[in-house]
Amino acid sequence: MTNKICLITPPDTVHTKDYSILLVYPSTAVKEEFNDITKNLNKSLNVYLYEPAPDEHDPEWFYNTVSKVDNILVDFDNCPSLIRDIFGYLLSFSKTYWLTKGEHLYYNKLNMNKIYNLDYLKQTIGGTVEIQSK
Repeated sequence: MTNKICLITPPDTVHTKDYSILLVYPSTAVKEEFNDITKNLNKSLNVYLYEPAPDEHDPEWFYNTVSKVDNILVDFDNCPSLIRDIFGYLLSFSKTYWLTKGEHLYYNKLNMNKIYNLDYLKQTIGGTVEIQSK
């Protein structure tokens, strides 16, 4: 089976049982690392990408997507204030993983899934999606 990655952005959505992840304002470096990890997938993956311009936010799509995906990845340092304002809500989900270079944040009291790279995806997705060795 070849890998199939379906990229979904607002206002679109898909209704499949494929593993799904929401990327929230990923930096270019995060996107590149994500691509490196997912290029070796052996199964399908739905990638929801949320990074609209400040005047194009779609809260309904965002909240619906948050509730339906298997995994959420938030690049906190790259998020606009609108997303930072609801960061506590995102952290209430155990499926949320977050990146930041900030050191003195209290968010780790709400969610212990602070990450420094995307290595966690190899195991997280690997439970559902086989990753071929190089």
